Amino acid sequence: MSLSTVNAFKHMESAGNVVLDDKQLAALQKTLNMILADIISVCEENNITYTLGGGSALGAVRHHGFIPWDDDIDINMPRRDYDVFIPLFTRKFGWKYWIHTPQGTKGYNLLLSRIRLKGTSVVTREDFKNKEAGAFIDLFVMENTFNNALARNLHGLACCGLGFLVSCRKFYRDRKQMMKMAADSGEAGMAKVFKMKIAIGFLISFISLDTLVRVGDNVNRICKNDHSKYVTVPTGRKYFFGEMYLRKDVCRTRKVLYDGNLYRVPRNIDLYLKNLYGDYMKLPSPDQIEKHIFFKPFYLSLEEKRSIEKR
Repeated sequence: MSLSTVNAFKHMESAGNVVLDDKQLAALQKTLNMILADIISVCEENNITYTLGGGSALGAVRHHGFIPWDDDIDINMPRRDYDVFIPLFTRKFGWKYWIHTPQGTKGYNLLLSRIRLKGTSVVTREDFKNKEAGAFIDLFVMENTFNNALARNLHGLACCGLGFLVSCRKFYRDRKQMMKMAADSGEAGMAKVFKMKIAIGFLISFISLDTLVRVGDNVNRICKNDHSKYVTVPTGRKYFFGEMYLRKDVCRTRKVLYDGNLYRVPRNIDLYLKNLYGDYMKLPSPDQIEKHIFFKPFYLSLEEKRSIEKR
């Protein structure tokens, strides 16, 4: 039995979630494209390397833009570029966005970073305690890892272990909401996994989430060799070992068309997408379509917020 819940959440249906209609989905995609344009403007102005990642890279290749049913955007960025990007983006757009990072945002409690639009509300399962839950883009760091195989494997084990502990600790903190989601799903196996993660989270509840996240992020970034042979995305959908690549394959980039703009993807995009999705040009069946779970309130403008409050 796997205790990983990342993919389970993407296929879960919950009685308590917000189901986006076509109009809402189109509006969310438009909002995310606006956020993406701001992020990439800072990257290109400052020669910062980035690539579209995950489903966004897949959409760029297969659909030349958003996957029609997709509701998020992912960006990958090498560690050295990420460390330059965050302060530059904050300086230029801090008035417009909340910039949530593992090291810099108390109570954020994720090992990846998010750029979130102020004046909007797109609440996910990570946001039960978050008052800054705006529409967001996920920013994944491509971490350096060691050329020595033993050191690389130890790095991977430490990253996976700490990532798992962070997840369990969050499950314990949000245990009421998590068990309600499991009950709403009607899947007994999922409830069992959730209970196990909550139990592990209880055992380590003497450690604050902020502390665990800082330690996890420090371990993720522990290799300082910006020219290492390999890079990895320990916070990605396949974790450290499943998202390890030769640097030359994913940190060198090329541009592809994405919703009318030319944005960057890994130069070896075929290798990258095959690793994540297998036969990536094949459309999924309806039961395989991944969607995120959103919760109330959902709005993409202050006007929508006022309309909701009047109901």
